[in-house]
Amino acid sequence: AYGPETAAAIARAHLGGAAIDLTLKGEAGDWAERLGAVALPTGSLRLGDLRVPVSELPGFTEGAWWVQDAAAAIPARLLGARAGERIADLCAAPGGKTAQIASQGAVVTALDRSAPRLERLSENLARLGLTAEVVVGDALAFDPPEPFDAVLLDAPCSATGTIRRHPDVAWTKTESDLIRLHLLQARLLDKAATLVRPGGRLVYCTCSLEQEEGERQVAAFLKRNAAFERVPVRPDEVGGLDALINADGDLRTLPAHLEGSESQRGGLDGFFASRLRRKD
Repeated sequence: AYGPETAAAIARAHLGGAAIDLTLKGEAGDWAERLGAVALPTGSLRLGDLRVPVSELPGFTEGAWWVQDAAAAIPARLLGARAGERIADLCAAPGGKTAQIASQGAVVTALDRSAPRLERLSENLARLGLTAEVVVGDALAFDPPEPFDAVLLDAPCSATGTIRRHPDVAWTKTESDLIRLHLLQARLLDKAATLVRPGGRLVYCTCSLEQEEGERQVAAFLKRNAAFERVPVRPDEVGGLDALINADGDLRTLPAHLEGSESQRGGLDGFFASRLRRKD
């Protein structure tokens, strides 16, 4: 799907170490200088060589930031949360995207099947001074009293975009896993669509490099759901990095992106995100 040259670049990036990126709760201010970090075009901060635990860095205790790969931080930004909006974050744990949405002043419902992972989410929100309604449950059975202004679905996936962090993924994921996950994603996407009010937004994302879990999944969804339309990602929403936007207008980050610049060394996790809108 990517061609030999891009595939080789992805493979090389998988062999390298992943950088540690931070998402800021508020304005950038002088945090890059205080943390010895580089401000990435997408809005995240990238740390240099760490000599102390993350929990001992300036701003951790007071909840000024949290650890989140720069690519993983983009989908919630594309959602465009506004103060007072009701937003659902499905499959929410461990909560980086929930924190992003809550930091914009939205009223967030964070749903996940895993109670232990939601406990971690709640702990993270408490440190950050943010709040959300935390719900333990299956997204497929979620039945809220009214639809949401926006829904974020970070669906379970093969995680092939994170091989540089989790090398075991390359050996443990099988074709049958991909088929099973593809079917689950389609069900979750259809369910998420029912939770969006007319005129509302739906962002679907996965940390996968597989088109079956990204581009093809959304194409099939749009064929099934005539009530939705794609809202293309604009270059200014990703720091002017046109390479992060595919021909359909969706986000497609690759591990080889941002690899070339010494000041931004460390690449990105492989991510896909599509922003959809329910027609009025």
